[in-house]
Amino acid sequence: MNSYMLGVIIGAIATGAVVGAVPAIAGAVKGKIGLAIGGFFACLAASLLLGMILSIPVCAVFMYLIFRDPKSDEQGLTDNQEQEKEQ
Repeated sequence: MNSYMLGVIIGAIATGAVVGAVPAIAGAVKGKIGLAIGGFFACLAASLLLGMILSIPVCAVFMYLIFRDPKSDEQGLTDNQEQEKEQ
């Protein structure tokens, strides 16, 4: 392995770790440790595959999953169930 390829791999790991730190910290603060760890490693893997082109959208998906309001999801389910009962 030449030094250029080694530099590319180390750079991809470094950028993946920096981008992956965002959902890791946010998930830890919100108490969603599973999503935090998953987001970190998913960003690392995405950065190794396609760099920041894939790593940033993966980070955005995990940030959405961390900050979404599960109460609104449950409310939507109960509203749909009530509508089905009425029909």
